[in-house]
Amino acid sequence: MIINSLKDEPKNIDRAWELKVAHIPILVELLLLGAKDTPVKISTIEISKRIGKSQQLASKHILELESEGYIERFKSNRQYSIKLTEKGLNQLMKLYLTLKEVFEAIPQTIEIEGELFSGIGEGSYYVSLEGYRRQFINKLGFDPYLGTLNLRLTSQKDRKLRRELEHYLGIRIDSFKDEHRTYGGAKCFMAVISDRIKGAVGIFERTHYDDSVLEVISPINIRKELNLKDGDKVKVKIFL
Repeated sequence: MIINSLKDEPKNIDRAWELKVAHIPILVELLLLGAKDTPVKISTIEISKRIGKSQQLASKHILELESEGYIERFKSNRQYSIKLTEKGLNQLMKLYLTLKEVFEAIPQTIEIEGELFSGIGEGSYYVSLEGYRRQFINKLGFDPYLGTLNLRLTSQKDRKLRRELEHYLGIRIDSFKDEHRTYGGAKCFMAVISDRIKGAVGIFERTHYDDSVLEVISPINIRKELNLKDGDKVKVKIFL
């Protein structure tokens, strides 16, 4: 008898897998060796021992991972160093969140704290575009104030939570075109700012900001409502 049906399977994580199962052990070993932040010197002989496979098979998988963009290799004095790419790290994050969802209870909410700073005006421009604004109204349930609240994340914990957001399903905001250009899509998560103001966090496909910044939208001017200034700490409760 089948106990769990497909309808009971957790669905709040994006599982758009591209990675071959056979490649996972090598990526995990590279992550353990520190190849997330800097290239590590390692031979195919050592890799083969760590994953319990032949050197020939390890070499084959290394070449495949490089050609598919999951790792980068650098040669110096006849020795190679290997570094995980953003694509490789994204696949490992999806694996991590999937396993976490199976073995642990995925939280319904997370809380991220950041330091307020003034942006470059990009948020105001994009929020004002009808292609985005119409979707925000229909999918988020509010007409956004023209501008985003930008929070700089200074702790490793908050940056990790921000990266994880990219792999949850969220509320999809579709890309669109106008007579000038194509605008990238986004995913949003409903949120409460400083336990007072309802809004949403946006993870935008095309932005000047990296995972050290959290962008928040709301139907009101949050800065004015909460009397905030640059440098103030702001907590955001995000609903997954």
